[in-house]
Amino acid sequence: MMEERKINVGNYHMNVRFFNNPNARDVVVLVHGIPTNSHLWDYVIPYLEKNYAVLAVDMIGYGKSDRGPYYDLTLPKQANYILNVLDQLNIPSAHFVGHDLGGGVVQILAVTQPTRVKSIVVIDGVCYANWPLPKVVSIRYPVAEEFVPSPLFIERMLIEGMYYPSNLSPELLKKFTMPFATKSGPEELQQASLALNHHQTEDLVPYLNTIKCPATFLWGQHDRYLVPYWGLMLHKAVPQSVFKLIPNASHYLMLDQPSLVGKELLAHLSK
Repeated sequence: MMEERKINVGNYHMNVRFFNNPNARDVVVLVHGIPTNSHLWDYVIPYLEKNYAVLAVDMIGYGKSDRGPYYDLTLPKQANYILNVLDQLNIPSAHFVGHDLGGGVVQILAVTQPTRVKSIVVIDGVCYANWPLPKVVSIRYPVAEEFVPSPLFIERMLIEGMYYPSNLSPELLKKFTMPFATKSGPEELQQASLALNHHQTEDLVPYLNTIKCPATFLWGQHDRYLVPYWGLMLHKAVPQSVFKLIPNASHYLMLDQPSLVGKELLAHLSK
């Protein structure tokens, strides 16, 4: 059973979709990146909801969640918003899965809030100083039409980040573009970009070796945005972690290979 609701996280309301399995002992929190939202996980959730309660969030500034200025959209603040959601849902700890920016949020939680984190999975995530992507920075001060923050920019970014672009159905694409297809949408997307600074993960590097929970790093073999090298670096830094390279997949791994991602997530969670 899925319940969609907005939860007060202070100055904002965060939209969440909670697939609550009454027989599940554990909760899996899914965190997206830029420029997507919780629907990034639509192809993978069916693999998880049979055995786990699944909480898919729209970070502040994305999807159906409230918008805010750039200084309220940083990864450390997003991590705090998500903890606020867990508090209000009476979830003391959970497994966290993050893609792209969400991967950075997951690292922040694992380092700063270890008692709340049962395990982590980072999928093609930001880390060290490998971000923000030049493509994402370009929308801050667009000097050409192709860099104007718009639904077309989002569509291009998604398609260029996929190995199988045909997997991106028109219905799913619309779920990513429509939240920014408003009069204020371009400015909102710019604010999301302006919030991003590599120090938000680079400052974690000295502490990655303190992460004690199970950790898996999944990477698309053909990720042109965040190359697999970064997943290997995380694997070397985090003790007892697992690194898996997924063939025939790019940055949006869960769209390219949902069944393989579902299988790897279940394997990770069963440990």
